[in-house]
Parts: sequence; C-alpha cells; structure tokens
Amino acid sequence: MHHDHGDDGQDPKEKINYKATFRLLYGLIKTRKGPFLVAFVYMVSATLLSLFIPMIVKYVIDTAIPARDPRALLLAAAVYILTTLLFLYFNYLQVLQLARAGQDLIVDLKQRILSHILSLDLEFYSSMPVGRLNARVQSDTSTLYALFTNTVITIVNDALMFAVVFCVMAFFNLKLTLMLIPMFPVLALFGWIFVKVTSPMFVKVRKIAAEIPGFLTEQLNGIGVLQAFSREGDASAKMEALNQKRFTADINVELYTVIFFLSIVFLHPAATAAVFHYGGRMVLDGKMTVGVILLFVMYLGNLFEPIFRFSEHLSIIQRSFSAGHRIAKILELKPGLTEPPRPHYLTSVRESIDFRNVWMRYKEDSGWVLKDVSFKLPRGKSLAILGETGGGKTTVTSLLFRFYDFQKGHIEIDGTDIRKLSLGSLRAAIGLVQQDIYLFPGTVMDNLKLMDASIPDSRVHDAIRLMGIEAFFKKHPLDKVVKEKGANLSIGEKQVISLARAMVLDQEVLVLDEATSNMDPHTERLITTAIKNLLKHKTVIIIAHRLSTVRNADEVMMISGGEVKELGTHDELLAKGGLYAKYYRLQFGEGE
Repeated sequence: MHHDHGDDGQDPKEKINYKATFRLLYGLIKTRKGPFLVAFVYMVSATLLSLFIPMIVKYVIDTAIPARDPRALLLAAAVYILTTLLFLYFNYLQVLQLARAGQDLIVDLKQRILSHILSLDLEFYSSMPVGRLNARVQSDTSTLYALFTNTVITIVNDALMFAVVFCVMAFFNLKLTLMLIPMFPVLALFGWIFVKVTSPMFVKVRKIAAEIPGFLTEQLNGIGVLQAFSREGDASAKMEALNQKRFTADINVELYTVIFFLSIVFLHPAATAAVFHYGGRMVLDGKMTVGVILLFVMYLGNLFEPIFRFSEHLSIIQRSFSAGHRIAKILELKPGLTEPPRPHYLTSVRESIDFRNVWMRYKEDSGWVLKDVSFKLPRGKSLAILGETGGGKTTVTSLLFRFYDFQKGHIEIDGTDIRKLSLGSLRAAIGLVQQDIYLFPGTVMDNLKLMDASIPDSRVHDAIRLMGIEAFFKKHPLDKVVKEKGANLSIGEKQVISLARAMVLDQEVLVLDEATSNMDPHTERLITTAIKNLLKHKTVIIIAHRLSTVRNADEVMMISGGEVKELGTHDELLAKGGLYAKYYRLQFGEGE
C-alpha cells in the first residue's frame, strides 16, 4: 500500500527533483525527435535569414551608395524583400510544426497520467482531492505544452544564433567583439541568482494553483450542504483568501522576474554605447567603415534578443520543472495492488466464494478492521450482511474486489486464491451497486449499457422483463435524458436504474449496498421486486437495510467490530435470540 501519495500540496521548501523531472521531459521528446527536428530546421533557416539582413545594410552603406550604383541599390532592395518573405515563410512553418508536435505530445502525456491514475488503488484516491488530480492532468500539462512548443527549441536556436552572431562580429572586427566579452559573466551571475531565489517561489505558486481548483471542485460538489446551512459566505471568504494567496505569490515572482529582465535590458544600451564610442574612434582612424558599425549595432540586437528571451524562458522553465516534478511524483507511484506474475483468468464462478479466517487492517500500525472472518457463498445463493456502521460490512465486499489486500487468511473463488487471479477478470465477473449511485450524462439506455454501444438493445429489454420492472421504464423511457449524476432523478429511481444496469451487464456475482434513504411506497415496491428477481439469477452479497431483503436472502451474516457474530438463515438466527434477533427487533420492529 502507499505510504507516500505524492501529495500535490507540495511543500514550498521542497526541492525540485531536476534529475527525475528532466528524465520525464526527455522521455517525452525522445520519441518525437523527427517532428521536433523538422521544426528546428525551419527555425534555424529563419534565424540564418534574419542574420543576413544586417549584411545587406552594410553592403548598401559601404558599397552601393559610395559607388552611386542604382542597379546595386535595386538588387539590395530586392534581396532584402526576398529574404524577409522567406524569413516569414519559415517562421510560419516552424510555428505550425511545433503546434502539431506539441499537441501530440501533451495529448499522449495526459493519457499516460490518466491511465496511471486509474491504475492506482483506492487508498490513493482517499488521500488525493479530485481538484488536485484535475490540476495535474490539465494545468500542469498546459504548462509543459508551452515549454515544448516554444521554450526548449527556441533556447537551442537562440544558442545557435548567439554563436553565429558572435563569430560574424569577430570576423568583421575581432578587437571590438572581444571588448563585449566582460558582460557575459555578469549575465551568467544574474541568471544564477534569479534561479536560486525564484525556484521555491515557483513551487509555492504551483501549490496554490493546485489548491484553487481543488477547493472549488469540493465546494461545488457540496453546494447543497453549503446552501442548507447558509455557509456560502464562508466558502466565498475561503476562496477569496486562496485567490489573495495566489495573487501575492504571483506578484512576488513577477517582481523578481522584472528586476532580472531590467538588469539585462540595461546591458544592451551599455554595449551599444561602447560600440558607438570605440567603433566611432576606429572609423575616425580609418580602421573600420560606417557599415560595420551599423552591422555591429544591428547584430547587438540579435545578440541580446536571445538573452532577453532567455530571461522570459527562465520563468517558463521554472514553472515547467515545478509542474514536471509534480507529474513525475504521480507517475512514480506504484499501485498497492498489482497483477500476479502468472495470473489465472476468471471466466465464471462455477462453485463458490470462500472467506476463510480473513484478517485485514489498512496500515501496519493500525488495528484490525476484520478479524477471522469466514463464510462460504455457493454459486446462485445470496448472503445478506448486517451490522453497525463501521463494523466491517463494506470492507468485506472491498476485499472481494481486491480494492485492498488482506494480511491473513484466504479468499478463494472456486478454490483459487483471488490474489492469483487477474484483477481485470476478477472485477469483470463481479458487479457493484453502491449506495452513492453515479449516473452519467446521457440517456437512460446509455446508463443501462454503461456507455457500451456493443450491448444490443434486446439484452436491455430482456433484463427489464426478467426483473419485473417494465412499469418503471414506461414512466422513465429508455430515451429519457439523464442529467449529470442523475440530478433529475430521485434516489430510489437511480437505484432502480442501477439494479437494472447490473442485470444488463450480466455479471455473475453482484455486490449490492442498499440505499438507506426513505422512499415512497411505489419506488420501495419496485426496488423490492427488482432485488427479489436479481436474487433468482445471480450470486449476491448484500449489505442489507430492508426487511424484505433480509428475509429473501439465503443466509444472513451479522458482523460487529470486524468479527462475524452470527451466520445462518433468517429464521435460524431469529429463533436463536442472539445479537441478530436484537438488531432485527431494533431495526425493523418487534412485530415485523
């Protein structure tokens, strides 16, 4: 089981694991080297064309104008226009190629994160708010999209531009070029200080950015409770406090970014002034032409442009490594429950489900949730489980699905330990009808088929007929639109649809957690009829809350404090006059 869930509420003092994050980012781009390489070629072509423009200006100033040659001026103008058009064309190709490659990469990453999250067990979800998971899949991947479609390839291109410009400047005047070198260590120092100071700030920004959608999701999910207890103001105040925290954190980051950027910007006019002063003196001494000074001034723009961009890229890089660090932490989590090395595949339950002396606890240092639980459920029979809240009823059914593992004892299906069964085949064979029923947006038919278009309509109609609930689906036709979470249906109506869905999906074993809510007599009768007919066709384990269900079950198990207190038929346990009889009289009334 997990002991560290990679909580996305990342500690601002936590250091980013750059090695793991780089490994993730490199792994993503490595499989798409071709498309990114094509984009890089387009970018380099555009860059080299842009570097050709100052040479055209130098030619006009130093050669065409002094020679008073109109044809040379016309040729220079034509070459300038052609160079600019080619520059724009290659820029267009590069942007298009990067957008395609970046979208492909991010779609793949989102799918990878989602698939991995879905493979993790329930313990992970119990400690991870839905809003934070949504932030991983949406917000953090969007940050990485900016990194891959702009930043990485631009930095490589800018490094190339910087090197080429420096070499061209050195070719035209080595002495003047060497005079510019002292500014580069200053730039490196500024960059190092910026990364050192802002790294924890970016972690803090990402932490708060994840908290906001998480908080919003939780509040919207519980909007009914908030309104019932008039707590809208409290929720609004907390949201305002979170937004203020985000605002303050963003402002602090932007403040340091602006200071860093302005420090670099100042170096550009300083370098230009140096070229004017020392270059001008060389022109006066006849050691250099005016065209070379203009070329140097224009190339200084090309030289500083990558540096300016890098100051902006540093912000994106910091955000991206923070986002990548959090994604990597999620992807590094291992499921607490894994497939066996050589799994058996469950096709059907031919004989029975056996719990033998099962002990279970959630953590090594916690108490036992189940203690020496044993029962046998033959194929085609039903077992009703009763007991107080927290007594272990739901844990028994969770173990059958292998949502959690047990520490001692055996759970077997047809004599095979469920830990040797393929998880997929085990869960495919067992249906689950929960108290908290989730219905998807769509039609009633979509929900009965669980969005599986391969299920024929005839199977749905057969299931409804077998369960004897045709009247319900006359009132709620199969083409009726169901809102998200079944918002336009009552709890009882949702349970009827959920029970019918269990029959449609044709899973041999069914685990049913009955709803405890009071329902109108008509819906109550419908559900009673549906469950009674399910019991005829399925092997069923029921966490029971209805008198009719308890009476119709083949066996009843009374569980308390994680222990099986009594096991037998309804009549046997009632005649025994023990814990079940007391619970029965308390729950259902002595005269029932």
